[in-house]
Amino acid sequence: MAISGRSLQTEPLNLGLTELAELLYFSAGLTRKYRFGGELHYMRAASATGALYPIELYVVAGDIAGLEAGVYHFDPLGFQLSRIRKGDYRPELAAVSYDSIALAPATIAFTSMAWKNAWKYEARSYRHWFWDGGVIAANLVALSASMGSPTRIVQGFVDQTVNELLGLQDEKEATVCLSPVGLEGQKSTDHSLNRIDPIRPKVQSLSEEETEYVGIWEAHRTSSLQDREEVDKWTNAQLAPSHSRRTTYPIVPLLPPMTATADSRRLGQVILQRGSTRRFARSAITLSQLSTVLRTSTGPIPRDYLPENENLIETYLIANAVEGLAPGSYFYAGEQKFLEELKRGELRQMSAYLCLGQPLFGDASVVFFLMTRLREVLGALGNRGYRTAQLEGGIVAGKLYLSAYALTLGASGSTFYDDAVTEFFSPHAKEKSTMIAVGLGVPAYKARPGRILPQFT
Repeated sequence: MAISGRSLQTEPLNLGLTELAELLYFSAGLTRKYRFGGELHYMRAASATGALYPIELYVVAGDIAGLEAGVYHFDPLGFQLSRIRKGDYRPELAAVSYDSIALAPATIAFTSMAWKNAWKYEARSYRHWFWDGGVIAANLVALSASMGSPTRIVQGFVDQTVNELLGLQDEKEATVCLSPVGLEGQKSTDHSLNRIDPIRPKVQSLSEEETEYVGIWEAHRTSSLQDREEVDKWTNAQLAPSHSRRTTYPIVPLLPPMTATADSRRLGQVILQRGSTRRFARSAITLSQLSTVLRTSTGPIPRDYLPENENLIETYLIANAVEGLAPGSYFYAGEQKFLEELKRGELRQMSAYLCLGQPLFGDASVVFFLMTRLREVLGALGNRGYRTAQLEGGIVAGKLYLSAYALTLGASGSTFYDDAVTEFFSPHAKEKSTMIAVGLGVPAYKARPGRILPQFT
């Protein structure tokens, strides 16, 4: 299948192969290629830790224009769908996850090929499943909304059954989340459920020396759901209501979001421009830009658990260079749309130190630290709450990327010293855990935008 040359549509999404191709391409397609050491390398539409891209996409589709019903694997290099099961398996998927999946023309399944970044990050790479899945999900959510048919992120599913449906190798690859796309239509006319027979698709080995990290799979198993009853119980869980408090910190009101201008980039252009910035110019951004990024990146996330207005992610930041804002550390009060000033002063060394001592994050205009009340999340959502909080951190990070590049700024994600971040932002952040860090600022160079590569047109 091929990407069409038209811009992303704005009318409601009547999903066919062309529309599905756009969703897949601008979520996880290849947008750049370059040679390094004589080898050809590719970059994708969404970022990934270490540029290792462990996330794979599958499609469970009914009959849509240009595509027969089946279960498919998305190959970004050949830009093609490889069918691994024939037939309409939407009812089977819905029976072990989210009912509306039976009505969606197709559902995109995110999986993690664990070893692709575990060789480098070892057991810590488990959180990267959800960071890297989250930034792709951020693109997909934005794309679906722009096409007039908002999707949602589904994390309530019977893990083993979905993995078997997709033909995943046990303790090699596992499902991260599901995302039904397209306008809801009719259920399959066949009301009986198909038997999901085991399949073993041919999988190209990543290396002759793959190493398994037992701790990753132990953690994953302890957060798996075993049957539909557990799925329903999990999706109906509730967080304990947070007690509103009156802040004792100085308040900085945010500005209204910047309005669209003639120079505003369309979503496809933004995604093609996006890359992880490698050098920041130490130049200041404006308070208006910061306000716009915060307002557009931290809103509700469409999902199958908890009310959409119950955000799990809380945003802390170090402002190094923002016109109209004193350098220092801040907390973003999302509902009230203001910043609480926690500490005032020059903190470039601190923002670099917290991000593993990387100078890049001392040069950034702002560094965001996305945190959560992990103990409360685990109390409400059980062990699966860890996946949920990490994925939402990845989604907010992906939205930060999109917002930054829409404003012609740059961004880069980072890992961090966990306890040091909490200690630095305490007492305000006491007992909160950091999910991911993102630096934002003015790039020190002009990067060439990505493009729809010739073999895909």
